[in-house]
Amino acid sequence: MAAEEFHDGGTDVPGGVAGTVRRVLVIGAGIAGLTAANALTHAGVECVVLEARDRIGGRLHTADLGGSPVDLGGSWIHMPDGNPMTAFARLAGVTCGSADPVSEMAAFDSGEGRPLRAAETADLLDCYLEGFPESVVGLLAKLGQDASMAEAIEAFVAAADQPPAQARRARQMLYAGVEAEAADLAGRQSLRWMWNELEYGGSYFGDVPEGGYRRLVDAMAFGIDVRLGRPVTEIEASADGVRVRIADGSVEEGSHVVVTVPLGVLKRGLPRFSPALPPDRLAAIERLGFGRFEKVALRFAEPFWRDAGFPHLMVFPRDPDEWMVWVMGQDAFGGGPVLVFFVFHSAAERLAAAGRDAPVRWALGMLTEAAGRPCPEPIAVAVTSWAADPWAGGAYTHIPPGASAADADLLGNPVGGRLLFAGEHTQSPRLAYADGALSSGIREAKRLLGTPAVRLTVDHGLKGA
Repeated sequence: MAAEEFHDGGTDVPGGVAGTVRRVLVIGAGIAGLTAANALTHAGVECVVLEARDRIGGRLHTADLGGSPVDLGGSWIHMPDGNPMTAFARLAGVTCGSADPVSEMAAFDSGEGRPLRAAETADLLDCYLEGFPESVVGLLAKLGQDASMAEAIEAFVAAADQPPAQARRARQMLYAGVEAEAADLAGRQSLRWMWNELEYGGSYFGDVPEGGYRRLVDAMAFGIDVRLGRPVTEIEASADGVRVRIADGSVEEGSHVVVTVPLGVLKRGLPRFSPALPPDRLAAIERLGFGRFEKVALRFAEPFWRDAGFPHLMVFPRDPDEWMVWVMGQDAFGGGPVLVFFVFHSAAERLAAAGRDAPVRWALGMLTEAAGRPCPEPIAVAVTSWAADPWAGGAYTHIPPGASAADADLLGNPVGGRLLFAGEHTQSPRLAYADGALSSGIREAKRLLGTPAVRLTVDHGLKGA
């Protein structure tokens, strides 16, 4: 075994806990719940994790696709330098390698029926990664604090006064980038609260864990009492403790409960709380946004796309009101001959209405056009549906106009001293990131243990698993 001290970005001891911590129930076995349970269990506190699914990990889900591990939920450790997820991977003995596609990114414009020149591709990437973010202060001054990202994109592109084809691609690029980062429409993302998170070091795309996120999830679950297939329907908190009712009618009792279900589940009114959550919490849940971001993963016999000239690809659709599509070649990161198509919110909504096979046909059609010749049929396919998943309800949290970072921070505060919360949506510094969920689990373990840091423990017998 190995253990290491972690904190949640500070060494303060969060308060708000009532009574003696004897038996803690954790709702949800995503990375937030597992982190809290790991710290509590190995500190000697009795802890039980109740998970609705038949697996652990939540929105971190590595699938085996024809022999290749593919992350169907979170995949990157964004900005890995100084990131607590990187530190945990090191503790777990999991190697992380760079998975930044920018240097090998190619582009194809379906509107013009041609590959873009390297300089054109570089200009578009620079617009998305540098030029547009750097314009935010000026755009806020011009558009006001309540402006949406859609308003900002339109103003930015208009001010650039580019030729029509370039302006179209810039719009498609920026709308896609915002939908990727917000997991929702650009019109439902606040300009004021875009790119407002704490930044660690290293590139934005950063690293991926070798073998996928499941290795970090499995490492975090070491020694924990996790009970699968236990959907929680109701949480009752009193001055003396908590009672948690499960769908099969059974009940678990404890001194405290840590609720880590995603914001998308809370928005559906699940689980029920008795007494009901305070009005300010319900209002924050309503104000914060939770959209969709899906993936279509195709495994082939060989990475034929490299011969076609694109390790990774950006596709710009003919329709000027459809957004750029990212296609990532996992072979570039040691992940086998797999292409992953990132389906942002607006495209996901269109494809969901088009039928079960539509996402795969859409991806193959795009690939055939960009390659300039018919593509082989994939030997394995995975298509996500996080928005339809009852235990997710979407991808991750964003801040719409009219909401603020304070809404997320409020959701991280205890209610009545017995009811605690964790998850990426319960803190603003790393909203939407897996490492934000991890840090929130550390925060709640600190709160329950009354310590400025906690120890996370792994079994090095899992190394290389």
